[in-house]
Amino acid sequence: MACWKKKIQAKRNKFISPDNFRIPFAFYNILGGFCFYLSKSKSMRFRFLFFTSAIIFFILIDSCSKKEKEASNKVNITKDSTGKTVFDLSISQDPSHKTKAAEIEKLFDKLHAFRQFNGALLVAEDGKIIFADAKGYANFTTKELLTVNSSFHLASVSKQFTAMAIMILKEEGKLNYDDDVKKYIPDLPYVGVTIRHLLTHTSGIPNITNYIPHFMTFWDSCAIARNCDLPYMFNKHNPPMQFKPGHRFYYNNTGYALLALIVENISKKPFDEFAEEKIFKPLQMKDTKVYSIVKDPELARRVYGYHQNRRWYALDEDDIRNGLTGEKGVYSSVVDLYKWDQALYTNVLVKQSTLQEAFQYSKVNSGRQINYGFGWRKSKDDPQIVYHFGHWRGFKTCIIRFVDDKKLIVILNNTGSRRIKPLALDVIKILYRDSPKSPDL
Repeated sequence: MACWKKKIQAKRNKFISPDNFRIPFAFYNILGGFCFYLSKSKSMRFRFLFFTSAIIFFILIDSCSKKEKEASNKVNITKDSTGKTVFDLSISQDPSHKTKAAEIEKLFDKLHAFRQFNGALLVAEDGKIIFADAKGYANFTTKELLTVNSSFHLASVSKQFTAMAIMILKEEGKLNYDDDVKKYIPDLPYVGVTIRHLLTHTSGIPNITNYIPHFMTFWDSCAIARNCDLPYMFNKHNPPMQFKPGHRFYYNNTGYALLALIVENISKKPFDEFAEEKIFKPLQMKDTKVYSIVKDPELARRVYGYHQNRRWYALDEDDIRNGLTGEKGVYSSVVDLYKWDQALYTNVLVKQSTLQEAFQYSKVNSGRQINYGFGWRKSKDDPQIVYHFGHWRGFKTCIIRFVDDKKLIVILNNTGSRRIKPLALDVIKILYRDSPKSPDL
């Protein structure tokens, strides 16, 4: 068969394929012209045919647009022969993706060259990784280099995993969001606080960060505080509520440490074991663990946090609160967070209807909207954006998801860089160069 005939046959096969079905543009012209002719007719029969044809015309357009949207919404997740979740971690070779990746790489290299960034960056578009790289050291003493699989302390980005653990228990019928926290932590000396209040930072419970000085007056300074010690601390010192539960939003780390304790009390398992079994293992997140200095688990690719001075980096990890988890404590890599992002488009962990509630704006008692869901912040001016920043002992992190557009930005740093948010905004400009976007993060 001649070459040109093969090309025609290939196009014809592609056209009639169920997965690639498209109505040719000429058909739209013919149907549209027919509708126009009928609309000019004075006959009632022809007018009826006009309206019927018009309805069919718009249904066809809508169905085709839906097919295209469904095709673009596919995620890079499959199952292997054993039923394990498998992710496509290859770098996209699409020309437009490669162009954007080159711009991101130039930006990334410049920051590292000027000692403004030491860490890892991953960017995905249309569900595909377009850029992933790491620069600098995981350990400045041993000079161990960072990779895209290096495991950083996520700081407050950890909260989304705590929220997921609560959602899993909710789907299992073991709790409700509006349950009183005292049902699961009887020793807590505060009433009227619900799980939903903890998830949305509207509980009014005192923040442990503000009461550590008092805590130290009666706590053994050689011991590390754990989640189960929180009720004891509150009962011993008895700090007052900050406000009536649900009255307003106040970002509070203690709430998420209490959520992790609720997970432990319900599941009868340590929080790190629950997260490993229910979240990390199903998603093959091999570089991700809940880390508590109390248990000091082995982290194969662990990154250490540093404070950056003008000429050197000082280790910055010691803190009596490093035994607490839920509000922080998760170590992960940019690659594992890409797996996490992709899984959130599926029902692998929980149903999509459950996830949608986590990504919604919350409200306080007055009905006023707040820019926080369950473990995720919400952009004020773009509902599709869910994100979170983290900062703890040398680590600065962020994850930004453009849910409708299937875009992802993950930035992990271990030297307290001040360039995390500016870098994220610069990457957003590159991703949306054809339709400029400057979200309020």
